[in-house]
Amino acid sequence: MFPQGFLGTQADLLTDLITVGYGVIPLALYASARVARRGKHALHRKVQLGCLLLLTIILLLFEVNIRMRGGSDALFLQSSFAETPLLRITLMVHLVIAISTYFGWCWLAFVSVRRFGTRLPGDFSNLHRRVGMMVIAGNVATAVTGVWLYLVGFVL
Repeated sequence: MFPQGFLGTQADLLTDLITVGYGVIPLALYASARVARRGKHALHRKVQLGCLLLLTIILLLFEVNIRMRGGSDALFLQSSFAETPLLRITLMVHLVIAISTYFGWCWLAFVSVRRFGTRLPGDFSNLHRRVGMMVIAGNVATAVTGVWLYLVGFVL
């Protein structure tokens, strides 16, 4: 569905964009958290919701791309690790971290948007901060496992 990527591997353009983009997402989330600590809650909210919306669109495109290619097995057919335990385990670990982080982030965004009109900081602030740091850590872990999956699936 998508043309060859720009990183010079067997991956397509969308996969390359996601891999590079996921290096930026944790940095944007961390910067957004710093902005919130300075009391700029509206900007924090815009950055978080913008990143989440962008990621959702990219994930939908990526999922359609994978389905049109015949599933994740077809995506990695040219890999020297195709159908090996290393590739399967790497994919499963990546998916568990990525999916749980994504849903945790969606929950935090939903609850935070509902409470945004109330006094800040409020009784929700401590939970918001802790879950937010978990979301940032989860996005870092998603990026790290995603790069490892990219290497195993398209480079090595």
